[in-house]
Formats: sequence, C-alpha cells, structure tokens
Amino acid sequence: MANRTKADRQAAAKKAAATRQKNEAASALDQATSTAKGAVTSLGNAGKLVGTAALKAGKSVANRATGAGKR
Repeated sequence: MANRTKADRQAAAKKAAATRQKNEAASALDQATSTAKGAVTSLGNAGKLVGTAALKAGKSVANRATGAGKR
C-alpha cells in the first residue's frame, strides 16, 4: 500500500464525517417517521375508544329511558 499523504488523510476524514452526518440524519428521519406513525395509531385507537364509550353511554341512556317508562 502506498504512503498516504496528509491531504489523503484529511480527505478521508472529511468523507467519513459526511457519511456519519448522513447516517445520523437518516436515523433521525426514521425515528421521526416511527414516532409519527405511533401517534397516528394512538389517535386512531383513542377515536375507537371514544366511539365505544359514546355507544355504551347511548345504550345506557336508552335503557334508562325505556326502564323508567315501565315502572
């Protein structure tokens, strides 16, 4: 292997630094995407729970109304 000059080493160091920064940015983007997907899923689950609660509350009110008339 040929001797590496200072310029070669500096160029390699710059390239390595650029690669690290690119990898960190990609990692941050992946993490942000994952977090966003989790938030959307959580909102969907919360919406389903609210819908179920409203349905049960409506049934409860209906049952009370029909039950009150039977007395």
